[in-house]
Amino acid sequence: MFKNKLKKVAGAIAVAGALLLSGAPASAAPDLTPIRDKYPDAYQFQWNGDNTVTVFFRDSQGKSYDITYTCVVVTNGTCYVYK
Repeated sequence: MFKNKLKKVAGAIAVAGALLLSGAPASAAPDLTPIRDKYPDAYQFQWNGDNTVTVFFRDSQGKSYDITYTCVVVTNGTCYVYK
């Protein structure tokens, strides 16, 4: 009887812990945005394969320049950076 109660308590603690841990990334999500949403004026995004994305821009004279950004998180092939 004591073992059954111990198993139930341990199971309840495990479930509660899993729920708390699964909610942690959701609280950080508002600080992140997809890189395409952060730089809507860019004309090309190049995935470099090492959690970096090179973003290509054009200036007012039509000259192209690029900046490489490091992804904070990559989810389903989308690079997320801080807002």
